[in-house]
Amino acid sequence: MTAGPGREPDSGAGRDSVLRNRVFRALITVQLINAIAVWIHVVAVQWVLTERGESALVISLAPAAMAVPFLLLSMPAGVVAGYASRKKLMAGATTTSAVAAAAACLLTALGRDEAFAMVLSVLLVGSALVLVGVPWQSLLPETVEREDIPSAAVVDGAVFNVARALGPLIAGIGLGLVGAAWTFAFVSFLAAVCAVLLIRSERAAPDRTHPGRPILPELVGALRFVAYSAWTTRLLVQLVLFGIPSSALWALISLVAYDSLAMDSSGFGVLMALVGSGAVLAAFTLGGLRRRLRVRSFAALGAATYGAALLVLATSSSALVVGVAVFFAGAAWVSVQSTWMSMGHQFFPDWIRPRLIAVILLAFQGTQAVGALLWGSLTDSLGLPGALAIAAGLLAVSALSLRFVGLGAESGIEPVLLSGAPPIVVEEDSRGTVEVRYRYEVDDDHVAEFETAMRHLRRSRLRLGGWAWTLDRDEGRTGEYVESYRVASTAVFTEQEHSRLTVPEERLRERVRSCSVAIGGPELRVLDHR
Repeated sequence: MTAGPGREPDSGAGRDSVLRNRVFRALITVQLINAIAVWIHVVAVQWVLTERGESALVISLAPAAMAVPFLLLSMPAGVVAGYASRKKLMAGATTTSAVAAAAACLLTALGRDEAFAMVLSVLLVGSALVLVGVPWQSLLPETVEREDIPSAAVVDGAVFNVARALGPLIAGIGLGLVGAAWTFAFVSFLAAVCAVLLIRSERAAPDRTHPGRPILPELVGALRFVAYSAWTTRLLVQLVLFGIPSSALWALISLVAYDSLAMDSSGFGVLMALVGSGAVLAAFTLGGLRRRLRVRSFAALGAATYGAALLVLATSSSALVVGVAVFFAGAAWVSVQSTWMSMGHQFFPDWIRPRLIAVILLAFQGTQAVGALLWGSLTDSLGLPGALAIAAGLLAVSALSLRFVGLGAESGIEPVLLSGAPPIVVEEDSRGTVEVRYRYEVDDDHVAEFETAMRHLRRSRLRLGGWAWTLDRDEGRTGEYVESYRVASTAVFTEQEHSRLTVPEERLRERVRSCSVAIGGPELRVLDHR
């Protein structure tokens, strides 16, 4: 199934297809239980800090602490997820969540629930969340068919937001009926259930693994791809423009409930449940609108709606009005948030997808962490209405950017591997740095066209793993150019020419060939042996 330019495939039939997938159903169930547990924990900590009378900055540390680990662990987790057993990694992460929640339960029961201890427990749960989220996202394309990926991403987003609906509601009820200690104990139980399910799943059908690779070079490779992929860079810029102001809702909603609406813990849970309910409803009902609009227009509409909801929170003291506003905020949230992952799954090449998904998670959760601290600090200095109004204004900027700047190319960059290419024979196998050279003969009439095509090819060579790229005229021969770049080994070069070479990358090479009289190479020279 192929979508039109800038539109997503029909999600109705696709959603039914992915839900019939037994492996997908099992993993998405674990995701739902784990996400519910995480949100119960975070919201319970946030409310405990609010009732203790902590400052807005301290209260904002709860959502920030959940996001900070993404800044530190997303990239390494993306590398490890490329070759390790993803299910074992997820099982270990959910076990960590269970231990962290149990510790919070014990501290609360002993009356030692100071801000530092509570925020630290969220930090640990957040660290575990990274080690669940990244492997799960990298498993998704292997679990469902490529044409079903957009629908699977929508279902994944719906599950995440079902958790955002149920988690806060359960947290509010738990805090009101049995107190914080038993609420944290329930979180520990749910996380332990996830760990057991994943361990049993791993034993029944171990997932595919690959030989391990050094983490640092793999991280550098991912950053190099981002730097030389204009589409990926633009996607991340738009993500940050939305992520920073959108974090105001999650950082300040407990203060809106407590200060502006005079709610207790159960009322706060209901308010948070309305956010998640709007998100769930949007995930299952906005498919028609998503298909009719270009991706940029759909995302821009979501950002504008979210900004309008924040403006309502800044100006209204009516529980009913605020409830309606946060419901629409939840719908807008899933509309925009699902865009990043859906497009990433469709347009990131297989060989680097886990690392780039980790970059998206890092960037988005990083904006949530930085934004939470920013809005908490601004609330302490400007007041709650002022901080929310500023966030609403920034979301208006995000909506305009999404609508008129967009996300770059939305078709023609699908990462389909090139098939039928003649094999590249490497005579000398080396693990040391290798210099690769090509020679080109170009007519004078095509020099300008050739040099333009080579600038695009340069970015391709670099994002596929090369560095130190140069293009020089051969002084001894008129009309001849020498291209050279370096790779980490002959094995990497072979990967570039086979497992990393997609149809869009081959088109760039074809443009170079079309304006060249003759091409010689590749010539490989080993610069150092390891």
